[in-house]
Amino acid sequence: MSTATHYENANFLRELAESLPRIWPNGTPARTELLQRLADEELAQAQHSEWIRAKVAAARADTRPTLTTDEVRASLKARYERLRDASR
Repeated sequence: MSTATHYENANFLRELAESLPRIWPNGTPARTELLQRLADEELAQAQHSEWIRAKVAAARADTRPTLTTDEVRASLKARYERLRDASR
């Protein structure tokens, strides 16, 4: 589902929650709260999708050279040893 769809759903659910007492006078406040909670969840999904898309875009735009697994291990091992030696 797209981010825009999540925002549309959240807006629809909020509007429905606001209109519910007029549409269904015998409805309970629990139903309005449920609609508000569902709207909050849709909004959270939209924000999460935007965050993920930003992270992916940043990763794709990263121009640093790629490292092999062995290079990463060697770098981490050297860092660990420096930190270990510094704490002694």
